[in-house]
Amino acid sequence: MKSFPGMRRGWHVCASAFLAAVLASVHAPGHAQNPSSFPERPVRLLVQFSPGGAVDVTARILAKELSDLWGKPVMVDNKPGASGVIAGDILAKAPGDGHTLLLATDGSLVTVPFFQEKMPYDTLTDLAPVAMVGMFPFVLVASSTLNVKTLSEFVAAARARPGRLDYATNGVGGTHHLAWERFQRQAGIKLNHIPFKSAAPALQEVLAGRISVIFTGVATAFPYIKDGRLVSLATLGLERLPFMPELPTVAELGYPGFEVTTWMAVLAPKGTPPALVERISADINKITRGKSYNDSLAQRGSEARTSTSRELAQLIHAEYERNRTLIKTLGVKAN
Repeated sequence: MKSFPGMRRGWHVCASAFLAAVLASVHAPGHAQNPSSFPERPVRLLVQFSPGGAVDVTARILAKELSDLWGKPVMVDNKPGASGVIAGDILAKAPGDGHTLLLATDGSLVTVPFFQEKMPYDTLTDLAPVAMVGMFPFVLVASSTLNVKTLSEFVAAARARPGRLDYATNGVGGTHHLAWERFQRQAGIKLNHIPFKSAAPALQEVLAGRISVIFTGVATAFPYIKDGRLVSLATLGLERLPFMPELPTVAELGYPGFEVTTWMAVLAPKGTPPALVERISADINKITRGKSYNDSLAQRGSEARTSTSRELAQLIHAEYERNRTLIKTLGVKAN
């Protein structure tokens, strides 16, 4: 398990205005929830994707541990759609009493807003950052029906059929979508984007051979790599995976600096009292530092992460601004 400060290198955090907005939002009156008496009833944990994927699995592990800690049920509520915006909108409109929380991915927070014609909420002001909970690396896998065995063979096939090979993602504007846009630019290829509400149905289309390739979580893909229905072409981290050491990284295959990971974090509605945010954050960190949580994530190819609410706010702001610049530079459209 690693903590937030060492998670990535080279962030330039300039978040004072954002932090002020966050602190102002959680100081808003109207919700005088006493942290010492929380929770007073079952807690709803919104998840942006369908059951079965890495985010959903993480949510269920976290919910079980929080239920045990709080003595009240924490119920996972899957609300897929619009690349996570549907679940985010539900959170933004919920009372700020801590009884509705959201497990969100970085893409839904810091990438998706730039691909929506009109966001129903503002990521930077309508959601209160609580704590990081984990991250997971991705692998690039191809359907066995594509008949490629290496990344170079896939790139050659794509160059031979520009715009005719499809890639699947869990929605427009998410981490996967932006990563594929970056990879197409670096590789000099043109692919066709097929977005889904979540990763699970997207992967099923690749398994069926109707879509050629996908970036997906290691743990999700591993059983299908073993049975031959998926072909692993590369890992998207900067280092090889300890349990798949034979699989090269995209970076070492000729695309330096290319890295794609997803971090996951818990957020609350704006207006949640700061003392309650800190109480929930401390409880989550207690769990994410624990052996059972770390072991459960590790068995599924993910890693635990921790952070304070302030550190998470800084991270969201820094990556939001970085992606604003990147998307403008790439000229990426929602398509």
